[in-house]
Amino acid sequence: MSKILQSLIWAGAIIAAALFCVSNGVSDSASFGIVMGLSGAAWGSLQGEMGCGRRCLS
Repeated sequence: MSKILQSLIWAGAIIAAALFCVSNGVSDSASFGIVMGLSGAAWGSLQGEMGCGRRCLS
C-alpha cells in the first residue's frame, strides 16, 4: 500500500472520529484527546517504516 493511500485512510479515520465526537456531544477535551491520539498513531505508523530519521546505527 502506498504512503499516499495510507495517509488518506488515516485522514479519513481522524475526520470520522472528530465528526462522531461532535455529533454525539463528546466534550471538547475528550474530542481533542481522541483526535490527537489518532494523529499520533498515524504519524507513528507512517514514519515507523522509514527507519530512524537521525541516521542512527540501529
